[in-house]
Amino acid sequence: MSEEVRLLEIIAQKDAQNRLLQAENERQSQEIKLLREKIDLLIRRLFGSKSEKLEAAQLELLLKEESLGKADASAEKAEASPSVESLKPVARGSNKNQRRERWPKDLAVEQEVIEPAEVRENPEAFRCIGEEVTEMLDYQPAKFFRRQIIRRKFVRREQTDLAPLIAPLPESLQQRCIAAPGLLAQVIVSKYCDHLPLFRQEQIYWNRHQVWLPRQSMARWVHLASEWLKPIYRQIKDQMMEGLLPPGR
Repeated sequence: MSEEVRLLEIIAQKDAQNRLLQAENERQSQEIKLLREKIDLLIRRLFGSKSEKLEAAQLELLLKEESLGKADASAEKAEASPSVESLKPVARGSNKNQRRERWPKDLAVEQEVIEPAEVRENPEAFRCIGEEVTEMLDYQPAKFFRRQIIRRKFVRREQTDLAPLIAPLPESLQQRCIAAPGLLAQVIVSKYCDHLPLFRQEQIYWNRHQVWLPRQSMARWVHLASEWLKPIYRQIKDQMMEGLLPPGR
């Protein structure tokens, strides 16, 4: 009889340990979930678009130390999730009735004139009395083109024994680099502003334009561009540090 009691006690202890382990696992899972949400919000705060960035007060609230084990699930969810109002884009101007223009007034216009088949066959038999204009907004995808730099060589008419004259090449990131400034700007803006990684750009340029740009080459161009932009970065940093330092220091 004592052996059965001892077995029952062991089973009860094991059940209690299992319940404790299960509770601990649930607490850790909740903690991991909350930390992931905070990381996502911080990434949106740093790299997201203006409409997705959080206010400074919300960011400070996310970084406050707290006891995750004692926090209520609903309170954690409310803290981790930004309010809808904070994610709304800020309207420019104080006038609520101000209407945003659909497109700029100086936007280029391409006209397509459509005439009836009878008029096209015998235009002399008809007289135009008016027209109806239907306006739509269209888009032409970006296109690649080859930029050729032609440097002409010259020799002196009277001194033909002197070496020919030729203009020097404009400065570039690297010798024999095929990337022009416009292409470099496109790659960098797509990567850091539109959040398109280089391997996605590689696929887009090949599938849509049949232009093969290996991501290894684009990564080298981005690195070279960052080296060229370092003086501008240092200048901006120095100006920011001077604004943060107190007067007289």
